Amino acid sequence: MAEALQKLAGTDGTTLAYRQYGEGPRLITCLHSLALDGSWYAPLAEALGKEYRLLALDFRGHGSSTHGDYAPTLGLVAQDIAAMWDAENVESSVILGISLGGMVAQAVTGSFPDRVDAQILMATRGAYDDAATRGTLARAAEVRSPNGLERAEEMTMHRWFGDKSQNAADPLVRQARAQFLRVGGSIIAEYFEAMTQVGAFHTDSPPPTLVVGGNDDRSTPRAAIEQLAASIAGAELRFAKGGHLVAFENPQEVAATVRPFLDSLDCWTR
Repeated sequence: MAEALQKLAGTDGTTLAYRQYGEGPRLITCLHSLALDGSWYAPLAEALGKEYRLLALDFRGHGSSTHGDYAPTLGLVAQDIAAMWDAENVESSVILGISLGGMVAQAVTGSFPDRVDAQILMATRGAYDDAATRGTLARAAEVRSPNGLERAEEMTMHRWFGDKSQNAADPLVRQARAQFLRVGGSIIAEYFEAMTQVGAFHTDSPPPTLVVGGNDDRSTPRAAIEQLAASIAGAELRFAKGGHLVAFENPQEVAATVRPFLDSLDCWTR
């Protein structure tokens, strides 16, 4: 279903790559998890159906996008999303982000509120308290240490997939492991550090928002999902069957979970 990979020049010497899935009238900008890329959204595009068109950027340092001159921040990646929209003549879009992508989605909403029609925040959090910040910065330091990338890979796969992380034949686990190692410790550490700043993008006038959690998420616990939903005025909260990468593990159920919210939006008639 994927169309040819598109590329554009970023603001600081980076090359940004993105994919389009479908040609329907309803546009959703999809933002991936740490170490993965936009190709993971192909099954969800199929599940949503012909009404939808999905744009999926590879974050800088991920997939086919280069790193650029500066360490990535949530705000910098938000600018990359806006650059992709400009290249595609998109004035505004619904955004959907999972995990790190959900944090980038909040940065896009905070940075470009007039360009976000609605947001779906999945398996993510809206702020880090002191303990969570210390823990995440410690993970950044660990992944930079000798053999730290391999140790972080094992821990991350278990957080994402639970006991399935030990199944070498599982195609999602196999792909996630390969991409995690390919991105490398330095870039993963930079994104860990960037994630701790997500609370800076809280907005008092949020767009329509749906918060979705996986009912077996070992990385972002239910309490964090509920806290995020409670912090956003008017946000809806739903849970789908699956783990941290629920949109990729169970795209049919996630499509069914988000479709009522999408159908309720008035942006499609403008």
